[in-house]
Amino acid sequence: MIEEVAMPSVLGLMEQREARARQELESWTEVLEQAQAEVDAARERVERARVGCEELVAVLAEESPVNTPVSVPSVGEMAAVTGSGGSGAGHGGRPPVWRSGMGEEVLSGLYREVFAAVAAASGPVNGVELTRAVGREAEIKNEVEKIRHRAYVLEKRGWLVRAKDGRFMPAPGAVGRGASPASGERPRPSGGTA
Repeated sequence: MIEEVAMPSVLGLMEQREARARQELESWTEVLEQAQAEVDAARERVERARVGCEELVAVLAEESPVNTPVSVPSVGEMAAVTGSGGSGAGHGGRPPVWRSGMGEEVLSGLYREVFAAVAAASGPVNGVELTRAVGREAEIKNEVEKIRHRAYVLEKRGWLVRAKDGRFMPAPGAVGRGASPASGERPRPSGGTA
């Protein structure tokens, strides 16, 4: 008889526990949905800004002579003119797709630094060497990944080429007549494989 009385009590406690867990789940699901909506809105703003920059570069490239580099203000310069700052102002906007006649001056922020370091190197450079070359701490894995990510983006945009061993070098044509003279003035990456 004691067991029969105890079972419904334990079952009732478990049902209460399940009800509380469901309420908590619903609450967190609502928070997650709100956060996802904010993320989606921010992602849309970033995409619109990126497309706008690409369109601007394309228009300026069409208007300039073939071998004349196109000067595009960096995100930081645009923020200073418009009076708005953004989270990407220190890192620069996504780089445009490389076209003949473009020099590194169309790149901004960390993308420009990464490209300049690769262009100044005496040979292909890996992520650690590149991190050191732009003045970051290569012992911090996150710093190396940030720099490597910028190099991957530059590769996808036609500015850099990645060798089979993962090291980076300037894409053919990206350094030379279209590149600014500042490319050759950057410090060379140090390391055994540069």
